[in-house]
Amino acid sequence: MRISKAAGIAALFLLAACEQPGVSGTTPTRTTVTTGGQRLTIAAPAGFCVDSDSTSVTSTGAFVLVTDCALLARGPGAGPRLTGAAASAGSPPAPAPVAEAARAKPPVGAAMTASVSPTGLGDDGPATRSLADLARYARTPQGLALVGRGGQPQGVRLLESAERDGVLYLYVEDRGPQPIAGLEPRFWRAFFEVNGRLTAVSELGFAGAGLDKQSGLNLVTAFTRAIKAANPARPAAPPAAG
Repeated sequence: MRISKAAGIAALFLLAACEQPGVSGTTPTRTTVTTGGQRLTIAAPAGFCVDSDSTSVTSTGAFVLVTDCALLARGPGAGPRLTGAAASAGSPPAPAPVAEAARAKPPVGAAMTASVSPTGLGDDGPATRSLADLARYARTPQGLALVGRGGQPQGVRLLESAERDGVLYLYVEDRGPQPIAGLEPRFWRAFFEVNGRLTAVSELGFAGAGLDKQSGLNLVTAFTRAIKAANPARPAAPPAAG
């Protein structure tokens, strides 16, 4: 994923918002992806599980969907899908690890996505030298089109922007067409760097689920912290003797 002016940042924003084909092979609460030659572990926060059917890795980056374990415990097709597929009848029971995780908390009417770029901050020029650069870009018409869900700036507003602890949080309103029916128009996105790779976490809250602004921020923050904890910073190599 090349990030140069609008095109580069657009790639990560689009990866965070778009539908992805499914692959299998993940464990219930975490998965490992490789992008740009770097391995990262995407760990779901407490009560959430990786939806392997909606996980993909391509030349433009990696995409992982996590959803409420209580939904996945009902079997394949029970959880939310970016394709909008309905739950299939008569699904087999979920594997024991998923069912066990489902008992960790009551169901939450939300899913979250993690998108990982093959590059990091500053790797592709001045447009992404810092999280502050990303925040400024998100306020432009091009940025609004990409930070929203529908690819158009109309109906998209950036309501809040804050950077803390190495994470950029954006609170977005998108009144345009949604990739999944029934999504709340307001949602959080978070951007941060892990193992030299720019990573985006996004919230997919469902209308009528009672997920308010603070609850959505709490979910995104928990997901961000889980990913960071699963990818501890490597100690710097000692200087060469001599």
